[in-house]
Amino acid sequence: GNFELGNLSGWTSTGNVNLANKTPGGNFYFGAGNVGQNGSYAVAFNAGDSAPNGVLSQTFSTIIGTTYQVSYDFGATSGGTQSLLAQILNTSNAVLASQTATDSNPSPPLSAFTFNFIANSASTTLRFSDVASNATTSLDGVLDNVAVTAKSATVPEPASLALLALGLAGIAGLRRRAA
Repeated sequence: GNFELGNLSGWTSTGNVNLANKTPGGNFYFGAGNVGQNGSYAVAFNAGDSAPNGVLSQTFSTIIGTTYQVSYDFGATSGGTQSLLAQILNTSNAVLASQTATDSNPSPPLSAFTFNFIANSASTTLRFSDVASNATTSLDGVLDNVAVTAKSATVPEPASLALLALGLAGIAGLRRRAA
């Protein structure tokens, strides 16, 4: 989540994804927030004017039928606009939920984003992908404070339960009639 171990342990990264640290003057990564908000580390996409092709992902255990909330902070450096695609994939790599986060470096520079999904497999992958149309000259996307929280198990709707009860009653009636 918040990358404060100073590494990307537990994450898989490809393309232009870098761990960023606060700058020597005490500012956090070229204006992408302050140390109190972000700690000392975050992830930078397309840093150093590199191509916007970074992907960061992590697979974790989930309980089928449980609702989860994904939350993260994302922002742009240097007053520009950056976008990041957040996706939830099941074991078949089918997308269960997705969100495109876009930030134009407001104050505070990192904005909070959330979305929900319902797990349909015992493991799920969270994937963040840099958007190919992002500008890269003196402009990076910054990701921090990633969390996935279980909200609740999916409970059948009352109408579904009533329909089930009616069906069972019908079966019971047929069994009585046959006897």
